[in-house]
Order: sequence, then structure tokens, then C-alpha cells
Amino acid sequence: MINIVKAEYQKTKSSMRRRFIWAFPMITFTLAFVLTLGMTNSYAESVWNWWYTLLLPGMLAVICHLSMSQEKKTNYYNLMTLSASKRKLMIGKIIYMGCMVLTSNIIVFTGASIGGFLLTTRVPLGGAAIAVLLLTATQLWEIPVFLFLSERFGMIAELLICLFFTVGGTIIASTGKWYLLVSAIPMRILCPFLHILPNGLPAESGNPLLDMGVVIPGICLSIIWFVFATILFLSWFEKREVK
Repeated sequence: MINIVKAEYQKTKSSMRRRFIWAFPMITFTLAFVLTLGMTNSYAESVWNWWYTLLLPGMLAVICHLSMSQEKKTNYYNLMTLSASKRKLMIGKIIYMGCMVLTSNIIVFTGASIGGFLLTTRVPLGGAAIAVLLLTATQLWEIPVFLFLSERFGMIAELLICLFFTVGGTIIASTGKWYLLVSAIPMRILCPFLHILPNGLPAESGNPLLDMGVVIPGICLSIIWFVFATILFLSWFEKREVK
């Protein structure tokens, strides 16, 4: 499996996918700086909010599309000529993309922390560090979903569905039904760590959304969704390859 992940890494050399790991966080930093110019205790808050509600899902949708497009251009030659099973090769691709998400989250953490230190912030440093791991774990479900949508329907449909998940998650995250929509889970469970509400406003002390009791259930639900989506995608892809 390590060699498969290394092969995925080699495929992205000098590609836009590799650059997007940095480009999307930089867009986030710039957007947050422009929107919070002259404001106090707002920069890091804005960075995190724009990142997990919009730009991270958008980045993941784009790199999933580019990954599948690369395979389709070669008629899946790289998959068909290797001795490993197609299921195992796709698992390697998913693992590598998960590493890309983690890397981007670390970049956002670093930029938001430094910017927040210079421009003032109320985001706890320890909470932001934990948010990196939580956000990575709770966004993994998007990888198999976006890979499927890219392969089956193309980029436009994938981005529209991504937008639907994002908007829906933002709306439902602050309600008692946050667990019904998987895209709302990261927005909800990050509140106690970042002290930011899903709408980007600061969470004041005593706000019910600061309740830590949602964290473990949210993580478990996200992992269940990820495993379920991965199994469905791998089964579909194997059958498609046989055909």
C-alpha cells in the first residue's frame, strides 16, 4: 500500500493538484485579510470559517476531478497494467488524497495562527491544532463521493453537488439536526475548539454550540459515512472496470 501511495505522489509531480494544496489556503488567507481589514479578533476566525465551509470542499472537489481525469486520459492504463487489485489501487488514491487534505489543513492552521497573532484573534491555539485533525477526519467522506461524481457525471455536476452540501451544512449545523447531514458535522464539532459559529460569528461563552458532547458522536458518524461511501465507490468502480 505504501508503494501505491508513493505512485500517486509521483503522478502529481508538477501538476495543478500539488499546487492546489498551497493555492487554496493562500486564497483563504487573502480573502480573510481583505474582508477583516481594520477589524480586531477576526482574521483567524475568518480564515477557518471560509476554509471549512467553502474552500476546503471546493479544493477537494477539484483535485478529485483532476485525479480521475488523469486516469481517464490514459484509459486507466496505470491501473490496468499494475498487478495490484483495482480496489487496492483506489484505496491508495483515497489515502493519498487524505494526506493532501491533512497537509492543507496544517498550512491553514499555520497561516491562521501567525496571522491571528499579528492581527489579534480569539481562536485558541490548542483548539486550532485539534481542529486540524478533526477537520481532516470529518472531511474524508468527500473523497470517495467526489471521485464517483467526477467519474460518473463530470466536474460541473460535482461542483454543484459540492455547493449543495456546503450550503446545506452551513444552514443545518447550528440546529439540533446537525447530525442528519454529514457536511454539517465538521462545522458543528469545530465550534467548541475554534469558538466560531457556522455562520462565522464568534461563539460567546455559554452558547450551546460550545457543548463538547457532540464531538465524539460527530467523529463516529463521519467515519461511518466515510467507510460506507468508500465501500460503495470501490464496489461500483470494480464492476465498471469489469464491464
